[in-house]
Amino acid sequence: MARATWQVLVDWNNDGVFTGTGEDVTTRALEDEWRRGRDISSQLTGRSVAGRLKLVLNNESGDYSSFNTSSPLAGNLLPGRKVRINGGSGSFPYTFPIVFNDKPQWVGFIERIIPIVQADSPNLAEIEAVGPLGFVNQKDVSLAMATDELTGTAIGRVLDEIGWASADRTLDAGKTTMNRFWTDKVKGLTALRKVEETDSGFLVETKDGKIAFEDRHHRLLGTHPTSQATFSDGAGVTRNYLGIEQEDPLPLIFNDLQASIQLYTIGTLAVLWALAESGSSSPILGAGESKSFWATFPNPDSATDAFAVDAWTTPVATTDYTANSASDGSGTNLTASIGVAVSKFGNAMKITLTNNHASLLAYITLLQARGTPLTKNDPILIREENSASQTKYGERTYPSRAEFIPSSSEALDWANYNLGIYKDPNPFLVLTISGNRNHSLLVEALTRDISDRITIVATGNAGLGINEDFFIEAERHIIRAGEHQVTWLLSPAADFSDFFILDTSLLDTGRLAY
Repeated sequence: MARATWQVLVDWNNDGVFTGTGEDVTTRALEDEWRRGRDISSQLTGRSVAGRLKLVLNNESGDYSSFNTSSPLAGNLLPGRKVRINGGSGSFPYTFPIVFNDKPQWVGFIERIIPIVQADSPNLAEIEAVGPLGFVNQKDVSLAMATDELTGTAIGRVLDEIGWASADRTLDAGKTTMNRFWTDKVKGLTALRKVEETDSGFLVETKDGKIAFEDRHHRLLGTHPTSQATFSDGAGVTRNYLGIEQEDPLPLIFNDLQASIQLYTIGTLAVLWALAESGSSSPILGAGESKSFWATFPNPDSATDAFAVDAWTTPVATTDYTANSASDGSGTNLTASIGVAVSKFGNAMKITLTNNHASLLAYITLLQARGTPLTKNDPILIREENSASQTKYGERTYPSRAEFIPSSSEALDWANYNLGIYKDPNPFLVLTISGNRNHSLLVEALTRDISDRITIVATGNAGLGINEDFFIEAERHIIRAGEHQVTWLLSPAADFSDFFILDTSLLDTGRLAY
């Protein structure tokens, strides 16, 4: 029996490395379970979700009990601490060609630690952790309006706003240029998904804890057109499996593809917000004092079709703000003593005023924000149907969730592309292998990755009549008592492969992607 070696690490002191006291918890680990990838196998309907880890540790010492002040980890049993699972090669009666001892299999952040006291068995501690996409979802994101922005660039802007390190991301450039993109106080993962869905790309957490963005052409390139492994039910094969579950293909048939395109009209420069207080109610700034004001648009006085701001104008002295030593403006004009700093967003501008006068109080007698507004035009509905599929399977509608598709032509390409794939049933599989059955399976368990292309042969004992390539869309690992099970969600690769690629394909082969 093949057996991997595992290393379980927790950065308790939050110093970025795993060398501190008690940070190697391998000998305490009794059970690990983790997952990452899509929630559904389908590339159309499946969404990238935050990875999850459940780790069970022996807690006879009480080290993982937050109220135990004598624990060497006292004060450090906190959420947000990084967790890392490393997979190792183990020992074999033959030479193992690859060393995995320092290769991470999952990286994430602690959400909660739950001590469990049991009467007739060792005390335990359950650690629940979330992957990078869950971590970034803890923060709200507001972004300034950007025009003609590639999807990969927009993903980078979202991650910058969250504070996610550039070293911990790997981003394709993207294939869609969005006319406009902004966000207004949405969760980090929500903002990322808006871009992901517009590109028909894929957000995914990597084994080493990075956030990756694969644009819609990613799987046409590199190693992805070639199968990396074969799993078969035939006699004498070495890469066999524990089980295959074929998902019901009917809920994933779509023969009515719809996309709604929202276009806008750019207005003329105008006052979009004004400070309501005046006279004796005017805001007061003491000498050296700063105050922030949020100019928001649309506001209750906006037209019903007002939507966002294409561009804010930085406030100009006298025109957009004035200050005086008297609330009615009859005193000393202090406008020149007011410093202005702004942060611009799609639906707001934060204006920070500072009274730089050495001694006088400053009343803000005028404050307004100008900009060019965006108003909504009537939405354009793009719809492509297949009558033969509707007759056979009934009408099955899929509305696009993308908010920033730039044009009706791109929406039409999206609809035609996906209609061609999903109007008929597709095989979606759940494959389970044992990582400790033999050498070959251990290699696959430790090295296969999401978006890898593999071949499934299920024509013999399985009786499914399937012999084709699939993409790995999600993975789950369970390790307990010498057992290592790996489960993959698989989507068929055939419909995502035979495309004409410039400079690589012959003119009489393949079909066009979008």
